[in-house]
Amino acid sequence: MQRPNIVLIALDTQRADHLGCYGYSKATSPFIDSIARRGVLFERCYAPNIPTHPSFTTMLSGKEAMTHNIVNIGGGAPIAEGIRLLPEILKKQGYATVAVDSMGRHFSRGFDEYIPYTWDRSDPRVLRKAETVNAKALPVIQRLSKQEEPFFLFIHYWDPHTPYLPPPAYRRKFYPKDRDPYDPENHSMDEAWTWEPFKWYFHDWMPGVTDAEYVVNLYDGETAYMDHHLRTIFAELAPRLQDTLVIITADHGEILNEQLGYFDHHGLYEGNVHVPLIFYWPGTMPRGKRVPGFVQNLDLAPTMLELAGILDHDRMEGLSLLPPIFGLRDGNYDEVYLSEATWELKRGLRTQRWKFINSLEPDRHGRPMQELFDLQSDPQEQRNVVAQYSDVAQGLASRLDTWVARRLAETGRKVDPLQTQGICGTKIGTPRPGELIGAGATPLHKRKQAQAATIPAPEALRAPNEVTDEAKGVKLHGYVKR
Repeated sequence: MQRPNIVLIALDTQRADHLGCYGYSKATSPFIDSIARRGVLFERCYAPNIPTHPSFTTMLSGKEAMTHNIVNIGGGAPIAEGIRLLPEILKKQGYATVAVDSMGRHFSRGFDEYIPYTWDRSDPRVLRKAETVNAKALPVIQRLSKQEEPFFLFIHYWDPHTPYLPPPAYRRKFYPKDRDPYDPENHSMDEAWTWEPFKWYFHDWMPGVTDAEYVVNLYDGETAYMDHHLRTIFAELAPRLQDTLVIITADHGEILNEQLGYFDHHGLYEGNVHVPLIFYWPGTMPRGKRVPGFVQNLDLAPTMLELAGILDHDRMEGLSLLPPIFGLRDGNYDEVYLSEATWELKRGLRTQRWKFINSLEPDRHGRPMQELFDLQSDPQEQRNVVAQYSDVAQGLASRLDTWVARRLAETGRKVDPLQTQGICGTKIGTPRPGELIGAGATPLHKRKQAQAATIPAPEALRAPNEVTDEAKGVKLHGYVKR
């Protein structure tokens, strides 16, 4: 049997619930929706380890973060010794491996070609991110499609990651024509403009905006712009689609205006951890299948190996997605364990009904150390019911502690790596002395600015000097948990 080509398309920061195929009312994703109708859509796929670098490492290794050792994006710890990534495995099995990506670090391992990109920033109002990626990816597809050996292609889009600077046609696509994003009477952005760690970064790309709905519109505009350019990729793949598995997914989502989080991806809320996952392989995968149960991006690597007919010699911790794809079970899990360690240090547990979040350090937004949400009655996670359902919270906290203890034993650790590595983000953006922040600031289209803002590099997060609790060997990151 001919081994399939595999194209893994990662849409950085794409929430599942802002795509039409996941029930969104706005027309952000007509092309992705059409692929979902012709393929397999996983209704409840979760990214257990966020944000970007932990999630992609989990996705490409089939190992949970406590095993692979990447828990934040700061780069303070290397990937664990002996962990092989999917492209390394496929390359040894005769696959041509190419990535169109800009993360670098260990993500370049195993690729015959690792093709980075940078976008044109000469217009301060626009970043044409999807077009930049396509310019690199299309020649690769043309070349790979002509060869006989199977190929693995990883394409990483950065839409709709901040800064939300879509081209003009998408800038107000989902925003009422008669509404003013700079209305001084609108106070929905007040908290964002007073949150010190992000306010100067926001000032770089949306100065003076007072209407949070306008910013949501920009996020959706980024998605629609990217969706349009995905058509070109699929058109180029068309001659090989009968022998090519295409996967569309995301590393994490984004907090918009429904939580304290201010247009970024910290927080173990559904907007961040519930990600899209679509499999498309005409003639092989079911058409129009929707998988209702829990799966994780942990499951991607072992599934790709299985479809390629390659034995898993790496003891991957994810489960094959083929049983739920072909109806043998609804999903792979009854519950999902979650972690983050970049701007906040938290673990969580998501069951069919409940979401429990436990902070390992005081929350940067002043939220409680423990949160409990009844997702049946409160799917937007607006009401913390930890006091009302204290017995449920205690039970979930105990299960989370038991799971962490088991994982520590399995990985030979004495201390949780979230505690030893900790947060790496403290502040982004460059202060501009004398400039007004928030309402009344000069809008971007009226500013004299040399270039567009861009995605902050991990080293720009400005972590503080660390103080260590010598008795426990744990970095305190400026906090002491009592």
